[in-house]
Amino acid sequence: SDLELRTFLGEAGVDPGSWNINDGSGLARLNLVTPSTVVKLLRFMIASPTHEAWLSLLPVAGRDGTLSARLGDSPAAGRVYAKTGTVSHVSALSGYAKRPDGSWIAFSILANNYNGPASEIRGVMDSICALLVE
Repeated sequence: SDLELRTFLGEAGVDPGSWNINDGSGLARLNLVTPSTVVKLLRFMIASPTHEAWLSLLPVAGRDGTLSARLGDSPAAGRVYAKTGTVSHVSALSGYAKRPDGSWIAFSILANNYNGPASEIRGVMDSICALLVE
């Protein structure tokens, strides 16, 4: 329910004015969220006692899910755990990058209203992920 979502996001420290969820599909044009809001939620989840179960739900670069064919030939392979999102002229990649020292970086890249090919946007996102794991 809306109350449960608001309560949970409040516990995560997410400002109620930083998001708008119109429906649960994630596809409604009235669903709005900022990258900083997504990162705040990701930081909350990685610090939670259920972080291992949470990470297991995310596709891994070069290995499975929507990231199985992405970043496989880069240092980010096996070290980026993230969720993709794509609708017409919108592309997103949000999750975590595991640094060489074992620490985790939460990130969110949201691109919308672009006119170029989606493959170009995905390429930029993948380059950013490769830089995050250096």
